[in-house]
Amino acid sequence: MACLVLAAVLGKVEAQSLPKEQLLWGKRLEDNPVVYAGGEQVRQANVRDGSPSGKNRVFSHVAVPTYTIHRAPDAVATGVGVVICPGGGYVDVWLDREGHDLGLWLAERGVTALVLKYRTNSRGGDEKRQYDWETYLPVVVADARESIALLRRGAEELRLDPERIGIVGFSAGGHLAFSAGFGLSDENVPITDTGNPNFVGLFYPWLWEGFEDVVRARGISPPTFIMNGGPDQVTPASKAVDLFKILLEKKVAGELHIFGKGNHGFDLGDERGVSVPLWKVSFVAWLQDLGFFDAPN
Repeated sequence: MACLVLAAVLGKVEAQSLPKEQLLWGKRLEDNPVVYAGGEQVRQANVRDGSPSGKNRVFSHVAVPTYTIHRAPDAVATGVGVVICPGGGYVDVWLDREGHDLGLWLAERGVTALVLKYRTNSRGGDEKRQYDWETYLPVVVADARESIALLRRGAEELRLDPERIGIVGFSAGGHLAFSAGFGLSDENVPITDTGNPNFVGLFYPWLWEGFEDVVRARGISPPTFIMNGGPDQVTPASKAVDLFKILLEKKVAGELHIFGKGNHGFDLGDERGVSVPLWKVSFVAWLQDLGFFDAPN
């Protein structure tokens, strides 16, 4: 355990090359309501020390969703797969710091990760979104659930157990993971059972007013891991506590971690104190406690 803690705290790894980015829907993206005349945009942000990807790209005006798979090496593969939804307020996708960095880290620990670049909304100078919630939410939830289904369809090739496929997300990506896992979708968007996750991870998630009713209305809730920072003013930890209380009432296999030094957007948590970087170690340990794979010797 000491080695795990030391590795998590130091977070000093060499940047790694990324696998090929692929179209999520292929040629099946018909009647897409999300369109941007100027095309997709990307900007570069500062790269933190120890970033596994060595990148920090921020994408916006995403109309065509894509994905990248970080496959766990056969020697350590556990059969567990996870979709990662980066954050960005649904306007941006912080693809590297809240996507690829975690995907690379998980793959080294036996968890195959699909990093999703989902369709985004846009915001004008008046802060008004280009697409209303009723139009936008169903399509982005469909992106998330299609990613889960994609991992299941490729389970044999990727050496995954189709009953051990989950979804996680940061901030707005946490809202997306919640929406995909707890059934917040639109009846007009065709979604099959193969899009249902076996577990959910919510990392400083955006939880809106009224989310409690969604959880209580859900017949069977997936096992859920939640982590948040106590000082977080963007996605308050109190919301995470409220969600966990409901999961306790429903006797859902859940776990909650609130960190004292966790301001919003601390991604992997490296170089942000001693305890914050351990959240990802706790997440993997939680998967082990669920029986999804054995702890390493």
